[in-house]
Amino acid sequence: MGAAKKKILIAGASGLVGGAALERFAHREDWEVIGVSRRKPWIPLGHAKHMSVDLLDRAACADVFGKMSDVDYVVFAALNEREDDIQAGWRDPEQIAKNEAMLVNLFDPLISVAKGFRHISVLHGGKAYGVHIPNYQVMLPMYEDAPRHPGDNFYYRQHDYIAAKQKGTSWAWTIFRPGPIFGIAFGANMSPLIALTVFAALRKEAGEDLYVPDGRTALVEPSDADLIAEALEWAMEASTARNEIFNLNNGDLLSRHQVFPILARCMQMNLGPARRYSLVEEISRLGELWPGMVKKYSLNAPSDLNELFGNSLQIAGQWTSDTPAERILGSGFSSNIKIRQAGFETCVDNRVMIEKHIRRMQELRMIPP
Repeated sequence: MGAAKKKILIAGASGLVGGAALERFAHREDWEVIGVSRRKPWIPLGHAKHMSVDLLDRAACADVFGKMSDVDYVVFAALNEREDDIQAGWRDPEQIAKNEAMLVNLFDPLISVAKGFRHISVLHGGKAYGVHIPNYQVMLPMYEDAPRHPGDNFYYRQHDYIAAKQKGTSWAWTIFRPGPIFGIAFGANMSPLIALTVFAALRKEAGEDLYVPDGRTALVEPSDADLIAEALEWAMEASTARNEIFNLNNGDLLSRHQVFPILARCMQMNLGPARRYSLVEEISRLGELWPGMVKKYSLNAPSDLNELFGNSLQIAGQWTSDTPAERILGSGFSSNIKIRQAGFETCVDNRVMIEKHIRRMQELRMIPP
């Protein structure tokens, strides 16, 4: 008789990190996997089960998660963004309360019945350091023991809730703070790569070259969703990850404009000289081509660009912008020393990561081959 399967619940399974975590565990025989999200994940589910649950519905959550007495691990990668203005939502008291409630609604009923529970990982990010606050001076590089920024933040609320729940128990928590996340998801609100790749596909379909944006470009520290999924599994058993917060990125810098030559190579397009343009305006100009492309190339993708992008264009537009000098380091630089010293040493070449995800989208016929 084989060993008992480990059971993991992944909240936010249709998003970038949740989808990568689902893909990591869903085809392994030693894991029982439940993915939770309002929308069905885009990836093949394998033997994983999907449950559509609104984490803001407290009664529904109590009914569903209050019956999961055999869950061993939770990955909480669920996030609610303000659709009309994502960036304003990061400081909106209503949005802060929503994101706190989502975690509480899931975890309160679950932990009351899951007596063998072992570990929860929660996904946060650089906004824990205040990078989203106008005129707030963030100390660089960002270390996990930095003082909290003034004002409210749902990251702080979630951290305090989990830490209080954990006191006097045998289970543990880990919080991750990645940089801009690169992965594959439809309808995600902060997925620059799907917007950039579809933009390139539209220009190619129109017989137009791809151009590197002119002007100054911001430097960022991306985090590969697959790298995060690997770290999630590591943290489940590592004693050095117990009740700790970790910055986590690929270990490599990327200039935003550096993405465009990679896009051109993967999409087999000519790369034109640098020029000023707006990604959002260009997608609006060429967007009418997309429904025909979905049919022409038999794509496994929504024909509605709004459904495809979610609200990612609110963020992706920055990738063609001329960045003011004072904002070139606007998203900050985070030290990854702590997680390396704790034993997680995987790193990723940003250029390889971008090409990997584009090739994967082509293989899955999410974009034209």
